[in-house]
Amino acid sequence: MQLYRFSPIETKEKLVEAILYVHEETTKLFTHITGETAPISSLTIFSHYPEEFEKLKEIQKAMGNFVGETLGPRVILHEPIRAGVDIITHLRIREPDPYHAQVGSNDYDIPDYAGFKQKFLLEKPNNLRLLVRPEYELIEFWDPHFDVTGYVLSEPSRSKR
Repeated sequence: MQLYRFSPIETKEKLVEAILYVHEETTKLFTHITGETAPISSLTIFSHYPEEFEKLKEIQKAMGNFVGETLGPRVILHEPIRAGVDIITHLRIREPDPYHAQVGSNDYDIPDYAGFKQKFLLEKPNNLRLLVRPEYELIEFWDPHFDVTGYVLSEPSRSKR
């Protein structure tokens, strides 16, 4: 029995397949919860095993230039990936975490965080959760029918995550 969809990912082709899947599912998740759509340019693939994490970092390193690390390395892709109407320019590989069995997540590109928060956070308490960090806050999207998550980030954090 395969415990995680796609894992272990061992090739660039499988990684791209997982990226496209996460994009498609997080797009559906956003629409399911808000009734709207949102652009996506930054995406994260969750590794589930230490060996998979190391392999994915090798593949990712060949795909882009390192720009930072938050729970795993993030790169700007040399060749952005077209996913539906979106262009994925940033890719992070997340360290294994037993509390994140999903395939991955993304950051929705929402220009008015405060307006989004005011409109949806209280209206959708079963699917949206506010996470407050010392430097920023974010709203997490969740639904048990989806094996992905998504985030809307406060303005100051967009370039850091």
